[in-house]
Amino acid sequence: YDLGIIPYEEEHGVGLKEALKYKNNAHKIMIFIGPEGGFSDSEILTARVKNVLPVTMGPRILRTETAGFVCLSIIMYEIGDMG
Repeated sequence: YDLGIIPYEEEHGVGLKEALKYKNNAHKIMIFIGPEGGFSDSEILTARVKNVLPVTMGPRILRTETAGFVCLSIIMYEIGDMG
């Protein structure tokens, strides 16, 4: 993958849109969606070590069932895949 992202409710600095601009030539994007209750601190640390970027998707906490769809929709919109 060219870019790994992990939406994380405790991330307040880097947004999903900013992460996509940071790696504007990314063709393969890996998204890690957490379980209900969110990721643990050790899981986020492991992700960072593996160059996976924690991002915020805004102030709302989404359900696991919808977070992946929302994240993918934002990515598709930002990279121009939605027309």
